[in-house]
Amino acid sequence: MRRAGVGPLAIAALASLNIALWLLFPPENDQRAGFGIQWISEIFSSTGMVFMACAIVLSLRIRSFEAYFGGLDRMYRAHRWAALSGLILILLHFVTIPIVDPENPGRLLGKIALFGLLALVALTLVPRLPLPFGQLQIAYHQWRWTHKLVGVFFIIGIIHTLNVKNLLQFAELPALYWKVITYSGAAAYVYQIILAPFIRRTQQFHVSHVRHLNRSTVEVSLTPIGDLPPQRAGQFAFVRFPQHRMLREAHPFTISSAPDEPTLRLSIKAAGDWTSQLYQTLTPGTPASVEGCYGAFDYTSGGPFQIWVAGGIGVTPFLSWVRAMKSNPHQQIHFFYTIRAEADALFWEEFAAAAARYGNFHAQLNISSRHGSLTADRIAASAANLAGADVYLCGPAAMTIALRRQLTKRGIPGRRIHYEEFNFR
Repeated sequence: MRRAGVGPLAIAALASLNIALWLLFPPENDQRAGFGIQWISEIFSSTGMVFMACAIVLSLRIRSFEAYFGGLDRMYRAHRWAALSGLILILLHFVTIPIVDPENPGRLLGKIALFGLLALVALTLVPRLPLPFGQLQIAYHQWRWTHKLVGVFFIIGIIHTLNVKNLLQFAELPALYWKVITYSGAAAYVYQIILAPFIRRTQQFHVSHVRHLNRSTVEVSLTPIGDLPPQRAGQFAFVRFPQHRMLREAHPFTISSAPDEPTLRLSIKAAGDWTSQLYQTLTPGTPASVEGCYGAFDYTSGGPFQIWVAGGIGVTPFLSWVRAMKSNPHQQIHFFYTIRAEADALFWEEFAAAAARYGNFHAQLNISSRHGSLTADRIAASAANLAGADVYLCGPAAMTIALRRQLTKRGIPGRRIHYEEFNFR
């Protein structure tokens, strides 16, 4: 088994162990009315809390966990699905649990925890749901602030469990396991909110150059105060500008420079409030704080025949890879860069120069307004041995999803289709 698959399996194993303990060491049936349904309902709630605790721990961005998920982007995906799975199970508990003690104030705490979590999940999902009047947009800093409340409602859920009459009080091993997992999740949340801002390792930079590439994209050069952070080509970092009133929140950006360059270069598209502010107002001399680097998007671990596909600003990791090349690559690489209009072909001259310099590197530009969308069939027409290739995708989610489906239908196994997700919400 690949190491990248261990993380999701570990989360599933922790949840499964909770269920197994309830089945192997159940509370004694005291013949109360609804004992069976209460037992099942408490399995739902305790397993849901295990998933939620795992989601909170993953939100800490622990670098040593990356390898077991296949990159920080996969960790965030596991975080989302663990949280959603936990919430569904807690909701099932809410609709199935018999009302044993209706006057107990602990019941109110349970409702506060559940509906608070539901509201926060709704805020996360709303920007993705099609609405009659279009998508409802929530500013990133507003969403980030509300998302921090997940741990508050999680802790309220723990207090609820400790203050109502339940079977967990009579199931010694399941109760011990539940406490170890949920208290660990609560401790992780407290650490994240109170201690992490002071302990988390960041490095200080200043903005040395700001170059506007077109009407929506800017290249920012950051010069370190001290040493550069360890990095591999194509990784990303969380960057913030603590003295800029509008840019204090950390955002993830791929480092488009090569690791051996003296500065970090970031190529950023103005696609939201924060990045638009950066495009309009960032000036040289502004202090910057960088946390990272993260990411497991790495072509050097791939096979001898590779296909790279970049869409729009998703070109940045490939740009870093090309800038890091010092000799003809060992792999036979076909690079496809798809953009909406010719004016969006940022850095194309660097890829064209690399294709002229290295015999194993081939580059092709696709302008969708002129040539149509890039498809697996068009890639196959230009690149031989498609079925034996490792494919690397980075770009808009719609492009990545469509190409993954098309490439899979053409016989490329999923394990050889590599892609990076930058949408952490």
